[in-house]
Amino acid sequence: MKILIIGGTNFIGPVVVEKLLNARHTVTLFHRSSVNISDNCTHIKGDCGNTEDLRIAIRSTKPDVIVHMIAYFQSHISALEKALDNCPMKTVILSSADVYKGYEILVGLSEAEPVPVPFTEESPLRNILYPYRGRLNVDYAHNYDKIPVEQATLQSPLLNTVIIRLGMVYGKNDPNRRFADPVHKMASGVKSIEIHKDMSCFRACKCYVENVAHGITLAIERGQVGEIYNLTDEWVFTEREWLELLAKKLNWTGNIVVLDEKYHDMNTRQHFVLDTAKIRKSLGYNEIVSVDRALSKTIEWELSRS
Repeated sequence: MKILIIGGTNFIGPVVVEKLLNARHTVTLFHRSSVNISDNCTHIKGDCGNTEDLRIAIRSTKPDVIVHMIAYFQSHISALEKALDNCPMKTVILSSADVYKGYEILVGLSEAEPVPVPFTEESPLRNILYPYRGRLNVDYAHNYDKIPVEQATLQSPLLNTVIIRLGMVYGKNDPNRRFADPVHKMASGVKSIEIHKDMSCFRACKCYVENVAHGITLAIERGQVGEIYNLTDEWVFTEREWLELLAKKLNWTGNIVVLDEKYHDMNTRQHFVLDTAKIRKSLGYNEIVSVDRALSKTIEWELSRS
């Protein structure tokens, strides 16, 4: 297949590109970056919010599938629709588990009681839009919301859409560096690491970048138009258990000290776990990298940064 990827130069993108190329697909990357992640794919410079830039890319590549990795705003979908010039296109949209009702409870946007986990693709979505307004100091935060993005794509007469809702992705080049603090502390030989009692029991879905890229590749190749798929790793640990796994990998013999005071940054009574039965049954997804190997590779990358 000929695949046009919008974005794709950071973190998850290069791993997806590698897997698509290994599967003998033809890949074109449409982006604003100066980074050349592969000599085996074509790069087209442009802005995903600019209809004419997108139109030029689509006309020149004539893709079978478009993968939008950076559809942060509804306007991104509008620009893509216009660029298609009334020609329908299979489109894979990367979304996020932050669309679920449980997210607004978790981060304190709502005082509602916690909702049950795991979240299926049919679980309730947030009532509160634009969840990062005033909370994140990044350019896109004010207007970011995957809910209107999803709605616009599913309602579009031109976008034959497949949606992938991702959990919290980690691994090489993770911009959030989810394990940075404990990895560097343990590697430095600190005697103890503190964790709040309620956070120590908190469970959230984390997923390794190579497994995520494998799932995205399956969605590109086999995903059914109009369907939504949750994508994350099957193993779900408490935050304390993650620390214990890291300690074992790093041969750290210090103590994990559980603090009695309440953790105030989020509502840890709301666990954040995804049900992935649908993508496993429908697309044959299974993890290709074990949690043991995933943590080893993540630790190696994290320590290489110091």
